[in-house]
Amino acid sequence: MVDFKKQLSNVAFGGAWSEALVAEDELQSIMDVLRRAANNCADRDVNDKEFLAALRYVREEVEKGPMLVEGLQKALLEPHPALRQKNVQRYVDMVEQWVGV
Repeated sequence: MVDFKKQLSNVAFGGAWSEALVAEDELQSIMDVLRRAANNCADRDVNDKEFLAALRYVREEVEKGPMLVEGLQKALLEPHPALRQKNVQRYVDMVEQWVGV
């Protein structure tokens, strides 16, 4: 994840727009991780450090986050790869709708 907060630390006038850029970049990075997990979950275990951090962010920062994370984690337990991928993608799509990306 790109650390815009560090890049913008020298901007004297910063203000709300710079914080919005940081939040937007962080959110886009989180969604990239979730999309990648949805694309790869049929072939491999996607529960790596980055994915778990993305789930933590969703749980703490997104309205309905705990419910969405619980559903996504349950979808990852589906034994049939194609069905697992379909269900995970469905939850990633719901997260995307809630965050408005």
